[in-house]
Amino acid sequence: MLRRTSPSPDAPAADTTDASVIVTLVHGTFARGTAWTQDGSNLRKSIAEALSTDPQISPADIAFDVFEWSGRNAHGARIKAGYQLADHIRDLRARNPDCRHFIVAHSHGGNIALLAHKHLPPELHALGIATLGTPFVFARPESHLAGKSLDDLLEEAPKHTNTLAGAFAWLVGLPVALSAESWLPGLGFTEFYWEILSGVVAGLIAAQIFKFVFPPIARFGHGFGAKRAAAKLAQAVAFPELPRTHLLSFNYPGDEAQRLLDALEASTSLPQRAIRFINAISEPGFGMLLAGLFVAGIVSAVLQSFIDFDDEALADTVATFFTAVIMTVIALWIVLVIVRFVFSLMRGHPWGFGWERPSLHAHVEIGVEPKAAVPAAKSHINEMVPFIEKAIPRGMRHVGLYEDVRILKALAHWISKVH
Repeated sequence: MLRRTSPSPDAPAADTTDASVIVTLVHGTFARGTAWTQDGSNLRKSIAEALSTDPQISPADIAFDVFEWSGRNAHGARIKAGYQLADHIRDLRARNPDCRHFIVAHSHGGNIALLAHKHLPPELHALGIATLGTPFVFARPESHLAGKSLDDLLEEAPKHTNTLAGAFAWLVGLPVALSAESWLPGLGFTEFYWEILSGVVAGLIAAQIFKFVFPPIARFGHGFGAKRAAAKLAQAVAFPELPRTHLLSFNYPGDEAQRLLDALEASTSLPQRAIRFINAISEPGFGMLLAGLFVAGIVSAVLQSFIDFDDEALADTVATFFTAVIMTVIALWIVLVIVRFVFSLMRGHPWGFGWERPSLHAHVEIGVEPKAAVPAAKSHINEMVPFIEKAIPRGMRHVGLYEDVRILKALAHWISKVH
């Protein structure tokens, strides 16, 4: 089991043993030791002041707890931090099982707060989770992966054995038949049907060998393949049901982090949608082309009885047209795959989603949403707060959420009222 990292020696863990209300603060990407989580921050003051208005809560009953993680901008780092935060919460609740526990998280810290609850029993779920400017990550598998477990995919890995064995049989049998003309006469077999028979026998043997060898190879390769990695990532970043937890999220319109990730998401989703469209029409489209060639042949044969024309020139024109269509579609598909691959590499930049295998995007759509896609929660409020330049110190909107007095007042009031 992954264990949480030790807190920084400069920031010793707070004593939460006797507190009736505990607020765990979770920083975002590249923000270990950030000021808003420390003693004296405006966020801490606002929450403490709001809670102190309750006559049943004294200042000694309120404790702030800081969880620090690596801060790396990568799916793996956030998934690992989710396990670590779950351990952190277990320790906290073991010391104080009856407390009202809240989590306030900024940026990707919100994803970690939700992921942590996948590894906790419902009785340890936080009473409330509030997020500030969190780009909630999602990974939606393509239809051929949706609803399937890793074991299901492993069993499906060699499912094309018969089709591939047939193709392999032709790949082996045809060259054998063509080359038999040069070596069969030396063995005393001069009739042409021996050449055909040698190709058929070679193909049948090759197909049987392929059926025996391919399944274990396919299952072994599946362990390293993009399909399994995509399904595994989709399961790892999916949020759990939170029937005992209230959710509250604040966002600014035009949040820089959200805009950047939206642009990166589009960079791979747009070519993927085009590839998906080509894949969907390729089989019926190819069938229509074959039907068109057949019809063209019949029409030309009929017309020759009434009109004098060069049927060879017409055949060349038709063949050239259909070849051009097929080659154009294939070329476009190859270009789109290359573009998706290049853009996938760009998404791995430290300011993007974090490293992802470029091949994943053939099987899963990865992006962000302004509201958490939680299957069930006790309540779920998402507030898009109008941005006012004077509401925060100068700087980016993304890092101004925890300084905006309006947001801090609303957050503090929410914590004081949620039960």
